[in-house]
Amino acid sequence: MKMFEKFKNLAESLKKTKLELSGKINSIFGSGKIESGDIDKIEEALILSDISYQTASEIIEGVKKRVLKIKDLTPYIIKQALKEEVSSKISIEFPEIKAGGEKNIFIIVGVNGVGKTTTVGKLGKYYADRGKKVIIAACDTFRAAGKEQIELWGRRTGIEVVSGKENQDPASVAHDAVQRFKEKDYNLLLIDTAGRLHNKKHLMEELSKIKRVISKSSGNEPDEVLIVIDAGLGQNSLVQVEQFKAIMDITGVIITKLDGSAKGGIIIDIIRKLNLPVRFIGTGESPDKISEFSPEIFTDNLL
Repeated sequence: MKMFEKFKNLAESLKKTKLELSGKINSIFGSGKIESGDIDKIEEALILSDISYQTASEIIEGVKKRVLKIKDLTPYIIKQALKEEVSSKISIEFPEIKAGGEKNIFIIVGVNGVGKTTTVGKLGKYYADRGKKVIIAACDTFRAAGKEQIELWGRRTGIEVVSGKENQDPASVAHDAVQRFKEKDYNLLLIDTAGRLHNKKHLMEELSKIKRVISKSSGNEPDEVLIVIDAGLGQNSLVQVEQFKAIMDITGVIITKLDGSAKGGIIIDIIRKLNLPVRFIGTGESPDKISEFSPEIFTDNLL
């Protein structure tokens, strides 16, 4: 399969960011001539696509180093230098996601309203389509209709869901799910946790309890702890990730609603500032609207 076809959803989800950023950059070079200060104007365009001021400044300084000694400078040369500089910020060699074993457990976390439960359902289908036997634990026991939502996803995708009673201790649901996961021939257990405000200490402590119970019940630490963030929240998402990292060992990020936002630049800061891999991009509501993240496809389609 060609790379573009494999990451087609990712490419399509970046259209809004690409139009916004490319439009601003093209307007800077509208005359086709390079004026003094044109490169500095690109920094504003980067910030408006939700790249932080610090990272945008670093990118522009890198572009200057690449091009200012070139005699016949053109907009194309500057754009290529910009592309190379962005690529250098996100082309970090992270370990592959730990989904290749006979038994793997992922915990999915995030604040309210980011599309976490929908992401769990889509992630389950993604791995089921690739030959994994998946089971989901519905540990969102306090939100109205939380249990029903993930059970609906289970029916839509043909994936078994372990759920408890309303207001049941989420850690006990996680324990029951781990026991079933161990006893049967499942390959992947997805733990859907309740959305929680990152600044509410008792909710975050409850999350830590779920992780401890899973570790004790399974005999191993969870393979991945993935945080779901909303692209539309931009730089505020970085604060959420940092707060969750203070409680749990976050291993990767899943970004939702990228197709409806022009703030795709947040991806650069997640990788560059937080040193975390972006694992998946949610690109719509239907079960197959999820894509692996590719730095190459991202850079090509951002600029």
